[in-house]
Amino acid sequence: MTAPNHIIGGFTFTGIFASIAGINILQDYRLLPIILIGSLLPDIDHTKSIIGKAFYPIAKAINRKYGHRTITHSLFVWIVLTALISAFQSAYFPTIKAAQVFGLAYGSHLIFDMMTIQGVPLFYPFKKNPCVLPGNPQMRLRTSSVRQETAVFCFFMVSAIFLQPLFANGFWTSYNSLFGTLKHIVSEYNKSKDLMIVDFSVQHGSEEMEHKGLCVAVSSSEITILTKKKKFEHYPEDGQLMGSIYPTHTTMYYSFEQGQFHDITIDSMHRLFRSGKFTKMDLQANRDFIHVDQGIDQKAKKLSLEYPNELILRQLTHDTHVAYTPNPAIQSKREEIQRLQQTFDQAMSDYRADLAAYESLKAQLESETDEIKKEILMIKWSSASSPTPPKSIETQLSRLRSDIRQYQQQDQQQYAKAKKDAEVAPLRFSGHYERLLINGRNL
Repeated sequence: MTAPNHIIGGFTFTGIFASIAGINILQDYRLLPIILIGSLLPDIDHTKSIIGKAFYPIAKAINRKYGHRTITHSLFVWIVLTALISAFQSAYFPTIKAAQVFGLAYGSHLIFDMMTIQGVPLFYPFKKNPCVLPGNPQMRLRTSSVRQETAVFCFFMVSAIFLQPLFANGFWTSYNSLFGTLKHIVSEYNKSKDLMIVDFSVQHGSEEMEHKGLCVAVSSSEITILTKKKKFEHYPEDGQLMGSIYPTHTTMYYSFEQGQFHDITIDSMHRLFRSGKFTKMDLQANRDFIHVDQGIDQKAKKLSLEYPNELILRQLTHDTHVAYTPNPAIQSKREEIQRLQQTFDQAMSDYRADLAAYESLKAQLESETDEIKKEILMIKWSSASSPTPPKSIETQLSRLRSDIRQYQQQDQQQYAKAKKDAEVAPLRFSGHYERLLINGRNL
């Protein structure tokens, strides 16, 4: 097969199979020269080929040792080169799908040459038998036939033109668009790195309406979109039926920013909510408040929202009740005092027992009249030593009791302050959120 057919055929072949792997060869211009080189590289064993002329010394050396359509047209070299590029890609440019694209382009050359009369020795150097596709030689191409080469070129050219939507959207996106169900949108959403615009219809009774928006969440039973008015909408609702749904990829990338807020006023809470679009928001207050949900006042002390479009909060009458919670360190200190006292008591008990034994031995020595026994007791008494009383723990106990008094004093001060604050302090909120970012920016 001639070089032009290898180039346009390699582009078409790589575009189709790369789309199945989710690679858009039209999105990154750096992939195009990789396809060009990969689709021509096997012919580097021929000095008169385009790539052979470009790298003449290498082509001459390979041709002299192996000849044309031998080692460079084998699975062995294909795998080795793809593996080397993959290792280099992982180390230096992991964002470029160079190895995958090169492997497809190089493989396209081998497959197309298998469709010629001569075929290629795929298992060279282990086996030199040519591999062909198909087996009937009358159905294979003749490289010397201008008519056949022209027909193949036209076929590849037309295919490349009409398959550009497949290259751009990807095989699975095109597949999912064709069937247009929530199940297929879930699959597309999970593997997509960018935002999708979805078009769908919703029927409620005899009324049918068209909807369109950015898909921010989807499951097999529900989809959440962000409309042009920056409003979250969920479909289908009760009694609604969804029609076909069609996804279109955008160049916008989404991410979720995690954040938190602490001890802010109700006005600050409203300003925070207006600063972007929040997919989740969990908040709690220092006292009860009013949350207005669809025009209905609801009393709450904490709130958990998903994809909220509005946040309306109001204050309630002050509640002066304050619960007293002692510092847990007080109990810890008391337990430490108890452990020290138990340890000391045990040590004193052991000391008294040792002292009694020592005094008993001394008394026996003094009262013994038999010289031999007295000598034995003298040896025992000499090796024994007077037991040492355990070290006093009064200093440690005093320090721990002082710490307890200090904690209790702090608790009393904090309790008094909390009671005072509860009488006059404004409503305060704390919590955390998840905010939607598009291309790294708030909406």
